[in-house]
Amino acid sequence: MNAQRTIAFTMLSLECATFSILSETLFFSFSIIVLAALSYFSVLRYSFSKRQVFWVTSALAVLFIVKYMLYQHDFTLDRLAIRTPLAYAAAQFVMTVQLRQLFDSHFEPFLPASFPLLGVIVFILTGDILVYGSKGLYYQVLVFSYALLTGVYFQIGHAARKPRETERSLWSVYVIRAGLFATIWLLGWLTATGMDRYERELDQLYYRLIEPRTAGIASRAGFSTISRLGSMTSHFDQGADQIRLRVKSTDEPGYFRGRAFVQFLNSEWHSEVGSHNVPIIAMPPAGVRASVPDDGTWFLLGQAKSPNWIEYQVWSQDPGHIFAPLNTPLVYAFADSIQFDSQEVLTSRTMASGFPYSVFYPRQLLPQRPEHDAALQRLLQLPDEIDPAIKQLAEDVFAGCETSEAKIQRVQAYFQNNYEYELGINVPYGEDPLTYFLREKPAAHCEYFASGTALLLRLAGVPCRYVTGYVVRERNAYDQFWVARSRHAHAWVEAWDDNRGWVTVESTPFAGQPEFETPGSARQYWESFMGQFSRLKMALQQGQWILAMSEAQLPLLLLVGGVVLWFLVRWGLHLVLRQLKTRAEFRENPLHIQELHRLLSQMDRLLARKRLVREPGETLMQFSRRIQNQEISHWYQTYASSRFMPENESLQEQISQLRSQLQEIRSRKASV
Repeated sequence: MNAQRTIAFTMLSLECATFSILSETLFFSFSIIVLAALSYFSVLRYSFSKRQVFWVTSALAVLFIVKYMLYQHDFTLDRLAIRTPLAYAAAQFVMTVQLRQLFDSHFEPFLPASFPLLGVIVFILTGDILVYGSKGLYYQVLVFSYALLTGVYFQIGHAARKPRETERSLWSVYVIRAGLFATIWLLGWLTATGMDRYERELDQLYYRLIEPRTAGIASRAGFSTISRLGSMTSHFDQGADQIRLRVKSTDEPGYFRGRAFVQFLNSEWHSEVGSHNVPIIAMPPAGVRASVPDDGTWFLLGQAKSPNWIEYQVWSQDPGHIFAPLNTPLVYAFADSIQFDSQEVLTSRTMASGFPYSVFYPRQLLPQRPEHDAALQRLLQLPDEIDPAIKQLAEDVFAGCETSEAKIQRVQAYFQNNYEYELGINVPYGEDPLTYFLREKPAAHCEYFASGTALLLRLAGVPCRYVTGYVVRERNAYDQFWVARSRHAHAWVEAWDDNRGWVTVESTPFAGQPEFETPGSARQYWESFMGQFSRLKMALQQGQWILAMSEAQLPLLLLVGGVVLWFLVRWGLHLVLRQLKTRAEFRENPLHIQELHRLLSQMDRLLARKRLVREPGETLMQFSRRIQNQEISHWYQTYASSRFMPENESLQEQISQLRSQLQEIRSRKASV
């Protein structure tokens, strides 16, 4: 038994153990281990050619891509690792490639150096998950064990290939090696533990160093607990047209809030920490008519008594966030729990990835729930230091306004009439950005308008909060889904009106509000197709075969059309290449042979019109015997005798004779 093969089997088993522990699945890992054990039997090994290796690897890649697209494992601990399902499908593919190497008889008696390197890739891919407690310890142990076996793997292969003369063993050398290995192990363990423990702090430091204007990862996220002025502009850079939300509804969705912020400090908005679970109900309230699967959960946030409801079915690309309109009372989602904070922003770490959630909103507005005075007082917090000019500005703007409604209308009109919109703002060094914006009135983007609105309203005694989310008003003409792209991210204000309750305040000038120009027909059609594919995948995962068939019509039509088009193109290309090859071969013949070919082709076409065609493999002499017309039969016999004659005057005379006879037969249209 090859020692290196045993080490390789152990290394692959460690990869499978890591995959099983972190993905909480056993079937795939167990299957790989069993198949790897069978590779010990040399009779089961096969000599793969380079061509076979390419096609087998390509087939495996396609298989796991299809598996990822149609089925994603429902992980429980990876909600912040966005690409984990794809990473795990890639890890499965790499382990399968390693398994193929074990069954390749070319790798005898030594396995390739790429085997442990592929295993390193597997650990990187399976480590794309946030783990807690004992799982993190298991992962570290398995990684360090794999690193140790990798060294042994290469050492065995090197020693076996290049045997060295026996040397006298020196215990001091072994002690030094063991001590060095233990030191490296300990340093690696401490480093990994420290990076895991202080991951968030390291991320903050990293992003503050490379992107000082964004003030860290929190501001880059856009919908995290901290939003710095200028952080939303990242949505308008690369990927501005990327779709973030798809909403199915008969009504225009409008403002979908993603995060609400309470305190403004040092040019940063902060949301309150802490959340509560949304109550779960067994069935929807009376009057709710929804066509939703049976595997989800109903969550009730507030009053849900209405005879008429609007349903927004939302497909989101931001896992963990539940984007919903202001004062949403009812949610249906594939989740065990949904949380809400003090500003009723909804999140969920247990919501199934790749599945939609439904938000139900009453067409007739429900009475606003009263707010506690303490909660409203928190929404009147002001920065420690406010420029006196800003306080005077607030007095001037709200002069003569007695009610909250009047103040809200006044502040909207003030910003829309006195400021201009521009993506980006140049703030002089040493100036407070918001103070500079309010005092000097430079062109700016929505974050500054919303922040300035919130500050002025609070100075006027109106409780309000800063909100970020998407404005959903673009509609796809093909599937009638409403769409929100990255460039539709927006910031606005929600203010408390004593008579109306919470209302949306939009102070950004019209030029700065998200544009909703629909793209070209080709792009809309492609986006509609991708959305339909997502719905097909969800229906297959839920076992909803009728829905799957209805959603599969367009993808299947495109698939069948693509296959047919491929074969037509390939068939046409084959005909063209064959014709070109025939012409090339024809031109390589001597001139008299080319002339004979032309004459034979013309005679064959003439007989084909009379439905007399030579059979495959039938010689000219055999064909001539089937022709009743003696003149034509004699023509074929003459041609057959001339085909292999040497080039001389006699041959030229026969060619001229064949040409003349063909012209006479064609002119008379002789019967065959």
